[in-house]
Amino acid sequence: MSEQPQLTSSVPIPVGFTAQDVNKDAPRLYDHGFDIMFIRLVKKISMALHVLNIAMSFREDIISLYKELTAFTQETYRICTKYLLDRGLIGRPPYTTMPQSVEFVKDTAYLGSLNPFSEKRTLNTIEVAHLYHAIESNTVGMQMILGFAQSAQLPETKKFFYQGAELAKSIIKELSETLLESDVTATLPSGGNATESTVPPFSDKLMMYCVSLFCSFSLGGNSLGTVFSLRNDLPAKMTIFMKDIFEYAHEAAKMMIRNGWLEEPPQMDRHKQLAEV
Repeated sequence: MSEQPQLTSSVPIPVGFTAQDVNKDAPRLYDHGFDIMFIRLVKKISMALHVLNIAMSFREDIISLYKELTAFTQETYRICTKYLLDRGLIGRPPYTTMPQSVEFVKDTAYLGSLNPFSEKRTLNTIEVAHLYHAIESNTVGMQMILGFAQSAQLPETKKFFYQGAELAKSIIKELSETLLESDVTATLPSGGNATESTVPPFSDKLMMYCVSLFCSFSLGGNSLGTVFSLRNDLPAKMTIFMKDIFEYAHEAAKMMIRNGWLEEPPQMDRHKQLAEV
């Protein structure tokens, strides 16, 4: 049995972010409530990542670590959600009438057609849930990125953020119209808009990282929406969004590289591996 690798003092500590990336004296960039909306969305991302990391871990101590992080993240998410709901800062997902009996799909027409002019069945509850989640996440992301755009210091990042806001708007508009076709409306967050401040509370590096993180989360969410949607037009729609988001995220990565903001993850030492073999 091979021994577990041990960390040593020679392992370099990632730079990450420092005090220079945060301006504690900056005036408020968002209305009350956005800070909790932001934390709630980050906790959504964290929960998914912790579960994924557990599934990829073999060491007992690492598995225990991610179990603890998962529990902490879930509780924080619960507190944030309750805070926002109690103050009317976020809406609840659409309600639905519960069925009186179990129904089975009787015809392939249930899957629908890719023809945009063909008649479509009403959305089922799973599809509504994924569409609403995407609308809510993009709304918070749009609010965040608009604040970043008006406070960014570099012209290229400012322009890039405004482009991201337009992309989020287009996704919100398209998915909201899809819900309306089934007589379902999405209640969007009522707080958290950007103020008139142009003083950056964060460095362009930190803001760019947040946008990149949210893009990755959006790609994952759209992938799940594609998998669980049984109406053929929905995966097609989500795939187009994923293409646009991927291209936007790819441009973010190139900008981070140009500005020296992207740390390289550790790489496997191929020569050492070959020698051990």
